[in-house]
Amino acid sequence: MARKLWSWRACAWYIGVLSVVLALLPFAIPLSILAYAVVWVYTWTHDPRARKNFVKVLPIDPRRVFRCGQALWAGMLDGLGGPTAALVWAFVAAKLSRSTRAQDTAVRDIQYGPLATHRLDLFVPLSTATGAVIVIFPGYRWSRTKRARMYRPMAQTLCGDGLFVVLPRVGSQGSPGDALEDFNVAVQWVVANAANFGADAGRVHVMGCGAGAHLCAMYSLAAPLRTWYAQADRMARGAQLLASADADAALRRTVRRIHRPPRVAGLVLVSGVYDIVAQRRYEADRCIENLTAAARAFAKGEEEAWSPALAVRALRRRSAVLPPELFPRSVCVLWAFPTCK
Repeated sequence: MARKLWSWRACAWYIGVLSVVLALLPFAIPLSILAYAVVWVYTWTHDPRARKNFVKVLPIDPRRVFRCGQALWAGMLDGLGGPTAALVWAFVAAKLSRSTRAQDTAVRDIQYGPLATHRLDLFVPLSTATGAVIVIFPGYRWSRTKRARMYRPMAQTLCGDGLFVVLPRVGSQGSPGDALEDFNVAVQWVVANAANFGADAGRVHVMGCGAGAHLCAMYSLAAPLRTWYAQADRMARGAQLLASADADAALRRTVRRIHRPPRVAGLVLVSGVYDIVAQRRYEADRCIENLTAAARAFAKGEEEAWSPALAVRALRRRSAVLPPELFPRSVCVLWAFPTCK
């Protein structure tokens, strides 16, 4: 009797599950098609390999499509809650609002370097100037800063608090190394000309959001790393700081491009990624390792060279004794949303 009762219960359970599956089937098919379409379109537009063979790079495995779609959705939500959304909203509001718009005090398109693309906007406070300067590293992407104008409302707000704000356009050649080199030229110009526009050359700060925060951190380590390599090469030719020889060579090339970086008074880092190795591992776990900005910006095998957190750990591990004058006097690290591990 118990066995017969169990069989009836089992049949009822299977019938219930089958009914739910059949009821959801009309919705599951369109949703699956939509998920594949979104992932495929994103792959087509963001995977560099798609230019050679689009069909070959399309994800077919439903598990990979699910993880990729989940990561894209999470990235969109992070974008809505991170600094990018706030910057876009402030930019749009400043464009649409006429009555409440702050007075524009910017001197635009000042040439700071030898290239025609070396231009910056200087925001000068009308009154109560503190003498401090903030140089903003626009962080839309690692390679170039075509959307630097979106930072103008934030720059004008900081300027209203008595700060001089400099908004340079960097990365004209389209690589992180070019962006760092251009940014160094811009900071050198600010330090050399601070007295001319009423600022204090000893109170120059650099600020970055997202990719800009990462590159600001890399820039702040240029002087310490150049000093360490010079000291290490005097003791043993070809001294290596990082574990990977290729990454160490890439780091050497990067810091050599930043000639005579001036010391900055402080760093303001907002929602940056400071360990590119961990970031690429995070992307691979979510099946988006070929779709992200990091995949296009950093060559394979050189991620360690572009990880300021790993460079600092390597300096500490080797008990490097470097003058404190090589480092910024203060660092402020901000996160716009919780990090994912």
